[in-house]
Amino acid sequence: MKIGFVLYHRALITGISLSAEMLTSAASLRDRKSQKANPFEIKVIAPSLISPKLTAGIRIQPDCTFANDESFDVIILPPMWGNPLASLTKHPEIPLWLIKQYQNGAKIIATGTGVIWLAETGLLDHQTATTHWYFHDKFSQLYPKVKLNKQASITSANGLYCTESINSQTEMVLYFITNNFGQKIAKTIETHYGHEISKSDHQPFYEIGGQVQFDESIALAQDWIRLNMNKSITAKNMAEHCQLPLRTFNRKFKDQVGLAPHQYLQKIRMVTAKELLRDFGMTINDVSEQVGYKDSYHFSTVFKKEFDVTPNQYRKMVRAKAYNA
Repeated sequence: MKIGFVLYHRALITGISLSAEMLTSAASLRDRKSQKANPFEIKVIAPSLISPKLTAGIRIQPDCTFANDESFDVIILPPMWGNPLASLTKHPEIPLWLIKQYQNGAKIIATGTGVIWLAETGLLDHQTATTHWYFHDKFSQLYPKVKLNKQASITSANGLYCTESINSQTEMVLYFITNNFGQKIAKTIETHYGHEISKSDHQPFYEIGGQVQFDESIALAQDWIRLNMNKSITAKNMAEHCQLPLRTFNRKFKDQVGLAPHQYLQKIRMVTAKELLRDFGMTINDVSEQVGYKDSYHFSTVFKKEFDVTPNQYRKMVRAKAYNA
């Protein structure tokens, strides 16, 4: 498996470093037979073997150029700092190179303003895409044929994946790791790297596994679940809040989110529990109650099943990394 990160003028290094570390770590967790049968390789591609001007004045040594006749399984396009249009004029060869890679079977992940490269290829015409919120209006003006979903944090269209931010890109990489290396490895990677990802209150209305079309009633349900996760709630409660029949709600929710309502509730509870364990000095009992588990033993059992570590082990691991940083 060969992963390519593309370098260009003003690319954000954070759009490369974290994903590269997660992917490399995941590949190394495979058994020896899998590693031998399917070698894993990451390369950095740039216009020349001299690093273009990146953010913070840091340089990254490219491994190859766009002139190399080399195909990749996955290509990742990081976001850019500031106005991305300057990069288009500096690197006119990138769109044609991306088209060739896509035609050869590559999946392409573009983040934030990096989505402009996919839009330039024409591959996104009449497809659903997203980009960073501050670039929404300009993007719509430049690429009217692209169906811009301003609510989505991740979109998927025939092997082309758009993510609005570094956090969304990280979710996409975790999805990729799950599909290619298995759920167990993905959970290990999420446990070890998840606390390094800053969280926000914004949630995707289109999530991996769901449908592209956004349903406002399901977004309403997601918000209500997050606000009431500390209570005992059921799918029937959620459906009543959205004023939908239970069967209709369950079907719509699964279609939009890719998870059943009770699975989504547990996911939100576990993600919130990790944040509380990481950022606050709360006891395990307090964390358990805060995310809706009255029995701390049951909470610990669910947490361990989800992340392969107990709440106490996770807290110690995160603190050890913070002290060693």
